[in-house]
Amino acid sequence: MAPANQKIKTWDETFNDESFRQGFVERILLNYMMTTRWYAAKTQKVKTIKIEQQMPFEMEGDETVYFITIEANFEAGFTEYYFIMVGLVNEDVEVDKKAVIYNLSANGVKGQVIDSLYYEPFRKALYNQILSQKPLSDDNNKLLFDRGRALRSSPPYENSRVLGFDQSNTSIEYNGQYFFKVYRRLFSDANPDLELTKFLSEEGHFNNSPRYGGSVSWVKNGFQTISLGIMQEKIENIGEAWNHTVDMIKGYFERIEATDAPIEDIQDVPSFAFVSPEELKSDFRLLIADDVLTKVEKMAQRVAEMHIALFSNRVETQFNPIPFNGDYTVWLKNRIIYQLNARFILVDENIEKLTGLAQEYAQLFVNHRADITNRFLAFEENRLNSCRIRIHGDLHLGQILMTEDDDFYIIDYEGEPESTIRDRKVKQTPLKDVAGMLRSFHYAVYAVIFDKNNKFQLSQEALFEAGEKYYRAIAAVFLNKYVTTAMSENLDIGYESEIKYLLKYHLLEKAVYEIGYELKSRPDWVIIPLTGIKQIFED
Repeated sequence: MAPANQKIKTWDETFNDESFRQGFVERILLNYMMTTRWYAAKTQKVKTIKIEQQMPFEMEGDETVYFITIEANFEAGFTEYYFIMVGLVNEDVEVDKKAVIYNLSANGVKGQVIDSLYYEPFRKALYNQILSQKPLSDDNNKLLFDRGRALRSSPPYENSRVLGFDQSNTSIEYNGQYFFKVYRRLFSDANPDLELTKFLSEEGHFNNSPRYGGSVSWVKNGFQTISLGIMQEKIENIGEAWNHTVDMIKGYFERIEATDAPIEDIQDVPSFAFVSPEELKSDFRLLIADDVLTKVEKMAQRVAEMHIALFSNRVETQFNPIPFNGDYTVWLKNRIIYQLNARFILVDENIEKLTGLAQEYAQLFVNHRADITNRFLAFEENRLNSCRIRIHGDLHLGQILMTEDDDFYIIDYEGEPESTIRDRKVKQTPLKDVAGMLRSFHYAVYAVIFDKNNKFQLSQEALFEAGEKYYRAIAAVFLNKYVTTAMSENLDIGYESEIKYLLKYHLLEKAVYEIGYELKSRPDWVIIPLTGIKQIFED
């Protein structure tokens, strides 16, 4: 940034000039946001856009970066809020091309207006501000900087870099040991990712989640807290559990072909059974592989331990376990039926674009609208004696990291992307997370089957039969380990009949949710959730 005090003052005056700022936001900043991956409303027409609030962040050398929130009102009738940190650097300063918002030449000021996350001096200043925990105040607003357990020793700044997988958030790696995740889209409440990560690290003592390092929050009008970002410990890993699971499933099919194993002779484990690896027949274990079963049990154990930690607080309203009641039932049914009706419309509009089995199963889905709707409406809290707790909310194999020593870490506690911030915080049965894992295993089976790069010799019918047997066995082993671990620590998930009832309910809910995602993002994959719904009804 410009070293001369006068130039910086002119930048401040220019940025705070109302006519400049509104034109900057409407024409320049909006165009920049359209080029980013984190701006989610690219297909929506903006009605009005403005800076909703701002806070100056003073750096060494009289440099100023503005923390700003953008309010975008859309013609479709909804509003979204986004977060960006804007600064000015000289024309000759090299920054990532992604960072440049605008080449400014106005009021005697020349330079590059940038997204300051891509400017290392700012990243260093931000890191040190979190270590210092010094708040910034301006009128009724306050920026809070919190340091967590992972940064208690206050390690000095060494280096930082913006990571390349910028999506709904932007992530910065600090010192090769920590990640700072910047929430680009904001909600009018604390982000559940921050709340759960901090609780599990600082109070729940769950060791298989990134340790909480700190956070930045905006407190508006003295009471409304908005999460801007979270610092977490970096987990050394060898990739997501999803990729490893897909490889393990491919190995299963390859071993069937290599040994000419008759698929009809493969052990058929009942749906929703609780089975230990030792209870599987030896020839089936050889096809699956014992190390796979060990990994599945370890994942189940870690998921159970996460829930046990979330179940541990009996005092704080935010985290204490509560029973099922009529209010929850009304909320659940309204939410699911709204989503379900949207899925029926979406499938009906796209059914002619599908082919083969996908079209056949889509037609079955539409034809059974009444049956599926009634299944959801039949939820009765009076038959449930277990409790509800805060849960992950969007748990699947892509949210689990695998380490070199075959352990697993659970990440990304933001919750279901389609849900409102308040809905993501509603306490639910931990079995909803378990259903998410089971759906993910089922997804992985069919992702392998439908992957055209896999040149299996087996017929599709044989692959379906072998795949379903694999899934039911893996699900049974996962459930057995999860339930055993949970009950050993008195996690209140109910008895067997209640467990199976809640699992079936939320498996169907998850599959319905997946239809929308696939039709919008990758229509070729919609066959997978449609297959899941068909299987759930057949079971």
